[in-house]
Amino acid sequence: MISSNDVRRQFVEFFVQKGHVFVPSSPVIPTDDSTLLFTNAGMNQFKPVFLGLHEPASPRAVNSQKCIRAGGKHNDLEEVGKDGYHHTFFEMLGNWSFGDYYKKEAIIWAWELLTEVWKLPKGSLHATVHHTDMEAKELWLGETDINKENMSVHGDKDNFWEMGETGPCGPCSEIHIDRGEGFCDKQHIPGHECKVNGDCARFIELWNLVFIQYNRDDKGKLNPLPARYVDTGAGLERICQVLQEQTSNYHTDLFLPIMDRITELTGHPYAREDGMAHRVIADHVRCLCFALADGGFPSNEGRGYVLRRILRRAARYGRLLDMHDPFLYKLVDIIAELMGHHYHELNEKRQYVVSVIKAEETRFNQTLDTGLEKFNEIVAAQKVGKLSGKHAFMLYDTYGFPLDLTIILAEEKKLEVDRQGFDQEMEKQKKRAREAGDFKQNTRRINWIEIRGGETTEFVGYEQSRVKTRIMRYSLDDDNKIFFQLERTPFIAEAGGQLADTGRVFNDDMSVNVVDVTKSNDLIVHYGKLEFGVVAADEVIAEIDLDRRKRTARNHTATHLLHKALRTVLGEHVQQKGSLVAPDYLRFDFAHFEALSAQQIRAVEKMVNEQIREDKPVSVDLKQLDQARREGAVALFGEKYGEKVRVVSIEGFSKELCGGTHIASTGEIGFFKIVSESSSAAGIRRMEAITGDAAENWVLDMQDKIAALALKLNTPEKKLFERVDQLLKNQAEIQQKLEEHQSTAIRDIVKALMHKAVRKDGFSLIAEKLDVSSSDELRLIGDGIRDSRGSVVAVLFALLEDKVSINVSVTKDLLPRFHAGKLAGQIAGLVGGKGGGKPDSAMAGGRETGKLDQAMAEVINLFG
Repeated sequence: MISSNDVRRQFVEFFVQKGHVFVPSSPVIPTDDSTLLFTNAGMNQFKPVFLGLHEPASPRAVNSQKCIRAGGKHNDLEEVGKDGYHHTFFEMLGNWSFGDYYKKEAIIWAWELLTEVWKLPKGSLHATVHHTDMEAKELWLGETDINKENMSVHGDKDNFWEMGETGPCGPCSEIHIDRGEGFCDKQHIPGHECKVNGDCARFIELWNLVFIQYNRDDKGKLNPLPARYVDTGAGLERICQVLQEQTSNYHTDLFLPIMDRITELTGHPYAREDGMAHRVIADHVRCLCFALADGGFPSNEGRGYVLRRILRRAARYGRLLDMHDPFLYKLVDIIAELMGHHYHELNEKRQYVVSVIKAEETRFNQTLDTGLEKFNEIVAAQKVGKLSGKHAFMLYDTYGFPLDLTIILAEEKKLEVDRQGFDQEMEKQKKRAREAGDFKQNTRRINWIEIRGGETTEFVGYEQSRVKTRIMRYSLDDDNKIFFQLERTPFIAEAGGQLADTGRVFNDDMSVNVVDVTKSNDLIVHYGKLEFGVVAADEVIAEIDLDRRKRTARNHTATHLLHKALRTVLGEHVQQKGSLVAPDYLRFDFAHFEALSAQQIRAVEKMVNEQIREDKPVSVDLKQLDQARREGAVALFGEKYGEKVRVVSIEGFSKELCGGTHIASTGEIGFFKIVSESSSAAGIRRMEAITGDAAENWVLDMQDKIAALALKLNTPEKKLFERVDQLLKNQAEIQQKLEEHQSTAIRDIVKALMHKAVRKDGFSLIAEKLDVSSSDELRLIGDGIRDSRGSVVAVLFALLEDKVSINVSVTKDLLPRFHAGKLAGQIAGLVGGKGGGKPDSAMAGGRETGKLDQAMAEVINLFG
């Protein structure tokens, strides 16, 4: 049997022999295409060539491209596991011609590979062409020995490929294989006819040959391209299914070793007829391995949210195989062994991928059980066969359940989920977030007063801090707050995390204090307050606050040093996820799966300060994007760059694409100090740091605090630690004695309460009001009763801070009869409150203190 590795190798070697250049797969996380969540087709990396933006490195190319289709327009996530061919991650084998060969060679070579190299039966192969492309049909019939009866003509839906609503497009020719009547999955449907493009598993599409010969304009007209292209795609998983004579992609050597490992870990064998859990887990972990190795990271937005959904969906299916502890990370090794020889990043990033998946699994497991309990409560209260959008959103917002996980759980309970209601709740939350965020003026809605006209401002702020210029247009309100645009400006707008410049725009007759600057495309808008005078067409001076600019520049250059130091100390997986560069401090968010240790923080600080002491030159060059990348410049994921970019280089240390302002050499930073490191979001760490005089003042302030503490403790500074250790030791001894005393007192209270217990049907009931100092003390007494011998239900009341506090405890032997959490909620209702908790112990409360005695009496009646 031919292996998947041989299939991939033979495909590449075949086309290399035909004059093609092998092009490595691009990452599944696109680095320069913000329109894509993930690389979803082999042609993605060649899009600039098809659009005429770049010249191809070679007129012929071949590769096996890693692809993910989950989220966005191409989203197979919810179908994965239900059948044998849907995947989130797959490989697309492809060969390309960029204005070189065309239909004839593409058709002949595809036929040659399928029939002569892979020996597929010619009588089982079918070809389709577009109804306008008789040239392709004649080539099939004249240049190959395909059966004439196996040729068919189809319309746009099946045989016309387009990149989008406009742009390069053209007819395509698909190659299908007839696997025989036994493979039909629709035989039971009346009127079904087995045929190519007939939605039937008997006929499988193997290969799509796209002939790009038109450009569709914005009016929908097809215009011939000056050059013609060939873009083909053949799914490796599907070809392996056919060549290995299997009925499912999951039964090939691409998946079976993974599912064998799942069986090993879970103790649940894979059943081909009913093995959805194994299929989902195998597919999803493959996807996660490649996405994480290529720079993706689980988060709460964008592609990160999709990756988190995929991981949580896999973890949920793990529960169906009785896996309650993290285990997905244990599959990383087998996937690296299967595919790491071709995709080396799987081996290089293996330990990192293991760590991220394990951390995410652990985090999800912590909320899953609580969420499942809440889900079951919701379902138990349902009176209709539909889960409301509010409930689905609450599970998402509070317990981290992706919508598709809630849908899976609901399907198991024969319930529908109100998806529209969920979307409405999501939109409400987004609206609240927008309203709570900082107001940003929409420049398109400003009522401009035109002085000179025009929307383009010449930015000269990299070279100059003070320029002569003119106001082109402005908008002024009753409070003298003003928006205006200049002909030329030295003011840098807020971008890339760097705050905007501030300063003045003035002449003898007027002055504006500039507090903010924004930019949208080429439109630079200044915002401030008109201090005096009248806006006119006269020449003005625009002058930035140069001291503030320099302090900001120091922090921006320090941010670049920090980024590189973090990647060096923690690993290349570290990616910038956000930043703030202000004059007084810098904030840096980055992808990392755990808190940094004190040693790691110290190592990062040391590395940055070494670069500062060496006073390395900081250079800024304008380069072509491709050249900058070849030279190793770091681009930020998700950022869209033009053809020319600014490259900021710190000699021998770092090189990044950046539009901000920087100092001339690292020595100007003076001193760098990290002042905090914390979690910004799941999988995202946040670091704050200071430089220059701010860092110097921080050190001096710390010295003052140490001196003040030494004075307060009447101890020399050198012996502060010894003194603190002694104080902590004394405190621990006192605390231990207090706890021993409290424990003795609680035992006495429990003993006294047990004597007051009332016998009921097979158990003892305690319903008492206690005089305690805190709810913790009340809970400790309840725990003492719960852990005592005998069959006891205890309901304890106390008045604390003008509220009724309630503790319900149930001994272990009575748990089948009573649930403390449900009892607590019911009893709390008697005093106008609510509560709940675990089956054996729960707390509740209410504000209607006047009903306490009545509630105690009701408790006695409650148990008969």
